[in-house]
Amino acid sequence: MKKFFILIMGLILACSSIKERLAIKECKFTFLSARAYDFTFSDLKLDFELKVQNPNKIDAILDKLEYKFYINQTEVFTGTTGKGLKIPAGKSENFITTINLEYTKIGSVIVDALRFKTASYSIKAKAYVKTVIGEISYPLEISLK
Repeated sequence: MKKFFILIMGLILACSSIKERLAIKECKFTFLSARAYDFTFSDLKLDFELKVQNPNKIDAILDKLEYKFYINQTEVFTGTTGKGLKIPAGKSENFITTINLEYTKIGSVIVDALRFKTASYSIKAKAYVKTVIGEISYPLEISLK
């Protein structure tokens, strides 16, 4: 009977953990700011601050986020969060992720933006959550202010 109780408790805890990880699907991601620093002749570091709003009645867990930043539909750089994040129910959390931006990757994009006098920006991302059956990923939108 004791083993059965432990098994049931383990299943309940596993279900709760999966629910928290899947709750991230309902969260809203917003780009807040970017800060450049550590300029060299070949690249610079860029910190991106993102806000995650959790409208759920349970906490949401994000194990990893991979994203691609586009200017005029051209991929300029990719990045990933290095750590997990827990967003309390009904609250929001800000987090910072850092990338190295190589000048050679953005040269033609800047020339095109200057030539056409316009630039559009977008971020495409994938959220990753770990479950007992493996890692699950799904696309999500990060809105730009």
